[in-house]
Amino acid sequence: MSNNLLEAKGLYKVFKQGIAGRVHAVSDASIVVGKGERVFVHGPSGAGKSTFLYLLGGLNKPTKGKVLLRGKDIYRASSRARSRIRNTDFGFVFQFYYLLPELTVLENVMLPAIIKGGKTAPVIKKNAAELLDGMGLSGRINFLPRQLSGGESQRVAIARALINSPEILFCDEPT
Repeated sequence: MSNNLLEAKGLYKVFKQGIAGRVHAVSDASIVVGKGERVFVHGPSGAGKSTFLYLLGGLNKPTKGKVLLRGKDIYRASSRARSRIRNTDFGFVFQFYYLLPELTVLENVMLPAIIKGGKTAPVIKKNAAELLDGMGLSGRINFLPRQLSGGESQRVAIARALINSPEILFCDEPT
């Protein structure tokens, strides 16, 4: 077993476009990330950065290659096991927030912890409220996403990504 926390080997992602076209979004990408490291992926718009993050985070299966979490290929795991990994080990801050419009700010942040289980609702609520307070959003906990500014929505998304104390945080254009 590897000492690396996350490793990608020879990742490719090809999307079909139209009848015979193909888009090579990621081609032969590899990376090794150790515990405590911060890695920034940058490049021009359309270069495949988001796709690469989605491959690393178990959201989008590669056409070819491997993604290893603590030495184990996450794409050899069942869909259910990958979902558990995404909920427990990974946190995601998406480019477009993906807050559920019918849930309040507090409920959006609580949701991953409720899905994970293992803590009571009052504990989850307290943890979510503390995260939101740390983000300067304590006065917005009962607001719906449509009542927030873009910056506020992004901070809610960050709090939601942190609620389960993930070992790896994926941030797609977090600024």
